[in-house]
Amino acid sequence: MTDKQRTYAGQLQDELKRRGHHEQIEWTESDVPESRGFLFGEVQGVTVTIASHGLVNIPAVRTYHPPKYPTPIIAAACAGELWSKQKARDEASVDLARSRRTGHLAPIIGHNLTCTSELCPCHSEDQDNRRRRERGGFNENMDSCE
Repeated sequence: MTDKQRTYAGQLQDELKRRGHHEQIEWTESDVPESRGFLFGEVQGVTVTIASHGLVNIPAVRTYHPPKYPTPIIAAACAGELWSKQKARDEASVDLARSRRTGHLAPIIGHNLTCTSELCPCHSEDQDNRRRRERGGFNENMDSCE
């Protein structure tokens, strides 16, 4: 775990506690080529990752925006809520959901950056596209979702 990962993991844990969620996130570090050095944890039944430089992601969730989710930490602390909303949209139009370039069709993502839904396009994508899918639509800033 890098110092930046430790810092952002701590911030996420603090945000969860502030919101009344006291479960401890158990982080595992990936050593597979697709996600080497990433930390993987689970928040409210949804995978959350932290890259070695500190970027926090919710791979299953396509996008999240301010003002409700101003930072990746706040978004990650709301992973269950974000996943529930996306799942409802996806179930209403599975074909549209499958056509999306980001997000997944299941909330749990493995170190190889594929989810547990066989319907998800992640299973037929190359390594670079799975990495892009893991990062989400616009999440490139460690401190802001803008």
